[in-house]
Amino acid sequence: MDKKKFIRYAALSLFVVLSVVLAALAYRIYRNNGIESLEHLVSSMGIWGIAVILLMQIMQVVFAVIPGEPIELVMGALYGTVGGAALCLAGAFVGSLLIYTAVAFFGKSKIGSLTDSEKFEKLKFLKNPAKRDMLVFLLMFIPGTPKDLLTYFAPFTGMGAVKFLIISTIARIPSVITSTYVGSTFADGAYKKSVIVFAIVGAVSLLGIYIYNKIVERKNKSETKSDTDKQN
Repeated sequence: MDKKKFIRYAALSLFVVLSVVLAALAYRIYRNNGIESLEHLVSSMGIWGIAVILLMQIMQVVFAVIPGEPIELVMGALYGTVGGAALCLAGAFVGSLLIYTAVAFFGKSKIGSLTDSEKFEKLKFLKNPAKRDMLVFLLMFIPGTPKDLLTYFAPFTGMGAVKFLIISTIARIPSVITSTYVGSTFADGAYKKSVIVFAIVGAVSLLGIYIYNKIVERKNKSETKSDTDKQN
């Protein structure tokens, strides 16, 4: 197994083990005493309870192979729609800042083990400053897009760290709030509402993936045609 795959599997395995342990503990407490006891457990840990949740969110952003929705659902269940969303966005902000700083400092060659090089290459059209900011916001805003992969590519677009962090954080808000809302309503016992909203979000995400792929495909064709015209 090469180094790239090893790092991915190691990160994913660590996250899965940590998630299973926390999920088992949460389920046991919830089953015996309900969501109130689970919330009490986390709150009783004080800053450490929040730190653990934030660390998981930061890990999810840094290791792009890890899905973010489960953490957002848990955040919503524990802290409500708004509180959970605030924590998710804070974790995403810190994770994005770490990624941007690391990529800018070490360069693509050192960070490549954490990214999918093929998908990375397809984002090269974002290096064109024309409409770059709008496209980054749009791609981060559309549900289902690989937001963390986009974060790895951001330093190569020429966009400053502050501008990217502001754009990416704002663009994440609708998706994050939707997930924490589902988690919150589920914790409140509104299972039917949670399932309906979750199904709608899933359908929208599938549509978002389709739109994302179309945008990337169209922009890459446009860039290729432009490069060909310049050579001729």
